[in-house]
Amino acid sequence: MKKLFLLLPLLFLLSADTAIKECYKVTKVSSQVEAPEMKKERVVFGIKQMTEEILSEKYDICEDGTPVEVEVLSIEAPSTNTSLGPFSKTKKITIVKLRLVIGKEEYWGQGEANVTVQSTFLDLNDDNLPFNKTAFSGAVKKALIEAVDEIKS
Repeated sequence: MKKLFLLLPLLFLLSADTAIKECYKVTKVSSQVEAPEMKKERVVFGIKQMTEEILSEKYDICEDGTPVEVEVLSIEAPSTNTSLGPFSKTKKITIVKLRLVIGKEEYWGQGEANVTVQSTFLDLNDDNLPFNKTAFSGAVKKALIEAVDEIKS
């Protein structure tokens, strides 16, 4: 009987801990934008993995969890070019805007990543930097962190 009384508080504490934590599952990733430099399938696959990783830092990920949908709303990559004689500096900012949908709630995020090239006596084709997958990935990660930080548990 004493063992039963000792086990009851332990069982209560274990069940209370699991009842408090939210459990999520990334079910859908979609994109409303066309990125000619990248295949859409690769973009979607990478974002699903990043979302699960970022969510898992604060919440549990499980098969029967609350569905999470990620929607990439826009990808922008404006660039600026500064030249002074033979010296030039080109900077490209990759901006990603996305939305997380959890149930009926929506959480928004925006992330930015920079790429800068400095050159002397060199010309870039079309004065434009090529699309940088690393910068895109960094911008997506920042946007996801911003959106996940909005979630209230």
